[in-house]
Amino acid sequence: MIEGREVVSSVGAIAAQPQEAARVGARIMEQGGNAFDAAAASALASCLLQPQSTGITGYVLCAVVRDGATGEIWSLDANSVAPAAAREDMYEILPASGDPKDLNSREYGCSVRDDANVFGPLAVGVPGMGAGIGTLWERWGRLEWPQIVAPTQQLLADGPQFGGTAGAVRSLEDVVRRYPATARQLLVDGRLPEPGDIMRRPGLDRTLERIAQAGWRDIYRGDLAREITDFVQEAGGILTFEDMAAYEPRVTPTLSITYHDATVHGPILPNGTMTCLQILNMLECFEPADDADVMYWHRLAEVLKLAWRDRLQYLTDPDFADVPVERLLSKDYAAGLVERTRQFPRWVDDLPARFPPGVMHGTLHLSAADGEGNLVSATITQGMAFGACFVAGETGLILSHGMCRFDPRPGRMNSVAPGKRPLNNTGTMLIETPERFIATGLPGGRKIVSVMARAAQRFIDAGASPLEAAEAPRMHVEAAEPAQVTESLGDEILDGLREMGHEIEAVAGVAGAMHSADFDRVGGTVRAGGNHWAAGIE
Repeated sequence: MIEGREVVSSVGAIAAQPQEAARVGARIMEQGGNAFDAAAASALASCLLQPQSTGITGYVLCAVVRDGATGEIWSLDANSVAPAAAREDMYEILPASGDPKDLNSREYGCSVRDDANVFGPLAVGVPGMGAGIGTLWERWGRLEWPQIVAPTQQLLADGPQFGGTAGAVRSLEDVVRRYPATARQLLVDGRLPEPGDIMRRPGLDRTLERIAQAGWRDIYRGDLAREITDFVQEAGGILTFEDMAAYEPRVTPTLSITYHDATVHGPILPNGTMTCLQILNMLECFEPADDADVMYWHRLAEVLKLAWRDRLQYLTDPDFADVPVERLLSKDYAAGLVERTRQFPRWVDDLPARFPPGVMHGTLHLSAADGEGNLVSATITQGMAFGACFVAGETGLILSHGMCRFDPRPGRMNSVAPGKRPLNNTGTMLIETPERFIATGLPGGRKIVSVMARAAQRFIDAGASPLEAAEAPRMHVEAAEPAQVTESLGDEILDGLREMGHEIEAVAGVAGAMHSADFDRVGGTVRAGGNHWAAGIE
C-alpha cells in the first residue's frame, strides 16, 4: 500500500481524512473491492474516527460517481429530509445575538430559543448518511456488505484515540453534558477527554453488528429505526418511524455544464455544486488570465459576488419552489451577469452585504478511483460538530441536525416544510477532460462553493494534479466584501487588490483539506491526493 499526500497506482487509490479512513479504503481495494466499495468503507470508518464531522446518522452524503463499466455519471443525493410533522413556524425566533458561535445569528440573522433547531431532539431530521453509504455500495460495489462494515468494527474494537475530537468535545461541553446519552459517548468517566484517551463509544459495537447482519436499511426500517425514533419522540422530537421508513436517496442524472474543453458534473439541488457551475460559466466569458496577475483575483471576486447573490435568492429544494435551474446555468445568463465587469474591467462592486457571511463547519470529503475507470466524489457531514449533539439512547448513534440547515424564519426560500430537503454547501464534482476524469471536493461550509469553482478551473485550464489543486491559493467572498484570501497569495497581489478598492482579509486558510482522485483516460493509471492524506495499491 502506497501512502502519502499524492499517490499513483495502476489498481486504485483514495484520498480522504482521517488517515486511517484512507487506509481502510485502500485495504478494501486490496481485497478485490472497487472504488465504490472503498468509498463506502472509508466513509463508514470516518464516522467512528471523526464523529464531530460525520456519522452513520449524519445529515448528508452527497456524491457524483462514474460507473466505469457503462461510462454513466450519476448524482447520488442522500440529503436530510424534514419530518412530516415539521412546520415553518416550529421554532421561536429571537433577535440575532451577534455571537459568532451562534449559527442562527451568523447564517440567518436571528436567534432561536434554546438553539432548538441546532441541538437536541427538535433539530433531528431524517438522516441521509447511512442510506448514502448503503446505496453507494449496493448500486455499484461488488464486495459483500459485512466486508464494508468490518473495518469500522475492527477500529472500534482496537480502541481509537480521541485525537482532534477531544477539542471538539471541549468546545461543546455544555451541550454534551445537557444530554446524558451524549455524555456517555463523548466524555471519559464524566470528564472532558484528552487527545490520547480511548473513545469507548458504548453500544456502538452492538449497533455495528446489527447493521452488518441486518443491512443498512435496518437504520431506516428495522429495529434500529424503532429504537432511534422512539428515543427521539420520548425526548420531545418529531421524527417518526414512518419518516425513516419513507426515506430514499435519489440517484439521478447530474447537473452539468461545459467549461472550455471539459464537462463538469455536480449533484442535483438542493446540494451546493450548482453555484460552482454558475461561477465557471461566468469565468468562461473572459479571456483566460494567469493567477499570478492581480486582475485574475479581482475578476474572481466580482464573479463570486454575483453567484452568491443568485444562490441566496433563488436556490432551495426545487420540489417546493420554482427554481430557474435552466436559466441560472445558461451561458447567455452568465454573459449578462458579467457584462458590466467586461465593460469596466477595474470596477469594484462595493454594495453592502445583504446576507450574513458563513463559516466553516464539520465536514469531510473523500475521492476514490480505480483502474476500471470507476470514480467517486463524496462529501459527508454532520453539519456542525456532532450534529444535533443528541445520541439515540443506547445505540451509540449521534443524530443529525438537518433541521438547522433550513432557515428557521417562516416565508423564506429555504424555510422549513414537511418532506423538504435543506439547501447545503457541498461542492462535490466530477470533471471530464480529454485526458482524464477527476473526482474532487472538500469541506468548509459556505467557503466550499467559492474554493471548488476555482479548483475546477485549475484542473481544467492549468492541468493541475490533485495535490497542486489542493495547495493553490484560495479566495472566498459571498454577496459582498470583505473577501478572504489565503496569505500564500503574496503581498504584491494582496496590496494590488486593496489598491483597486477591494476589502481584503488575508487568512492562513480558506475552507478545509481538498481530496481528489483522477483516472488517466489514455494510460489507465489512477492518482489520488490532497492537503493531508491519500492511499493506494500497487
